[in-house]
Amino acid sequence: QMPSVNSLFAGRTVFLTGGSGFVGMVVIEKFLHDVPDVEKILVLVRAAKGKSAQQRWVDISQSVLFNRVRAQCPWALEKVVPVEGDITIDDMGLSEENLKSVLEETSVVLHCAATVRFNDTLRSAIELNVKGVDRMISLCKRMPKLDCFLHCSTCYVNVDKQDEIEEKLYDVVCDPRKLIDAQSWMTDEMLNGITASITKKYFNTYCFTKHVAEELVKRECVDLPTLIFRPAIIAGIWKDGIPGWADAFQGITANALGFGTGTIPRMPCDVKNPLDVVPVDVVSNMMITCAAYRLHLTQKKDRSMPVFHCNSSHLNPLSAELYRDLCGTFLQTYPLQQILFSPSAGTRGTPAMENAMHSFKQNVIGPALDKAGSLAGKRPFWTRTFTKVREVYGVFIPFTSKRWIYQSNGMVELIGKMQPDDLERFDFDLRKLDWTDFISDVLFGMKTFLTKNDIMCDEKLFEARRKMKM
Repeated sequence: QMPSVNSLFAGRTVFLTGGSGFVGMVVIEKFLHDVPDVEKILVLVRAAKGKSAQQRWVDISQSVLFNRVRAQCPWALEKVVPVEGDITIDDMGLSEENLKSVLEETSVVLHCAATVRFNDTLRSAIELNVKGVDRMISLCKRMPKLDCFLHCSTCYVNVDKQDEIEEKLYDVVCDPRKLIDAQSWMTDEMLNGITASITKKYFNTYCFTKHVAEELVKRECVDLPTLIFRPAIIAGIWKDGIPGWADAFQGITANALGFGTGTIPRMPCDVKNPLDVVPVDVVSNMMITCAAYRLHLTQKKDRSMPVFHCNSSHLNPLSAELYRDLCGTFLQTYPLQQILFSPSAGTRGTPAMENAMHSFKQNVIGPALDKAGSLAGKRPFWTRTFTKVREVYGVFIPFTSKRWIYQSNGMVELIGKMQPDDLERFDFDLRKLDWTDFISDVLFGMKTFLTKNDIMCDEKLFEARRKMKM
């Protein structure tokens, strides 16, 4: 067994990137609530929309996600130190003072920052997902106290494979250094040409560049205490915090929005294939525990580079059929207050047929409706909406085309090494999860936090049901 998670982090400074993202926010909240002896959390935050890193952290810390921290241990918020920076700049764009603090104080690095836009340009994806990792590794090599570098990747680096996929590093199709060099001199047109061939194998630039980043970590981190962490499709909170909470439409909530508004009535797929969904609190709890495990290995002078999957397809699969049925039942019973068409959750048809239908809506129906609306003095709406819907559909549909089972033996083994108290405090045992309850919580969370529906108002529910039947 390894020592307690809290004792392994005691007195340490953690450097976290991606702290303003969905996962990063939950990780920070968990540290503050359940790792009381951590000394400090340095959070890399990019200045944006006219706000400094400090101002952005103040906004983040006022989120409902941090309710229990503010209520039970408000002093813990003082442990978070936002440092202004940007992963697209050398030394993460840190000021001289902040760079000195990060290098001298940090003993744990959690690198979560990345572009998660599946349809991002190859140039941007390389800059953020490959060169960003390279810059982080460069910092890590200059940290005298470093005992853990956790690189947050994704299960879908191996999207080009199918069936059973192990927790190991698979060969990548290109050399990371050559890709970085190519990005420096290739034109956008040349890179876009490469993108077409890449997406045939990896579906999108995200999966491709995350796989290349793993190869970079494999080559460059031989002498660093490293662990690679691969979550699957991340959904709202299960039980550690506010059930169903999420801060943006992504993964199954974006898909459920398409079902609920009637804009994506079908996602053709083999209904027996699993949708590899994992709650964000499971990701947070397992990530922190994995970092603690890497600290434990460092204490034992173990120089291995473990790879962990954080997913459900192996231990507790959610079939596309069950997800479809749960969504369909929920959205008919508790329809969204704003819909364009009647809610529908279907899986029949073919991807090509559905894409043709979305294309017809985008190029024919949308412009026709906008032209009719302009005669009544209305602003264009339908073409833009159908274009966005087709884009979302195009992003999701490849992930229904194969059967992936990402092995999670590491999850089970890690649970077996944990202290009894930590098994409750950092519970990530997905074998306990009831999908019916969880999907219900996720969809109520979508209505509450994302579409801002008043789920406690019977009158608004009745009105939504009336609109659905029209």
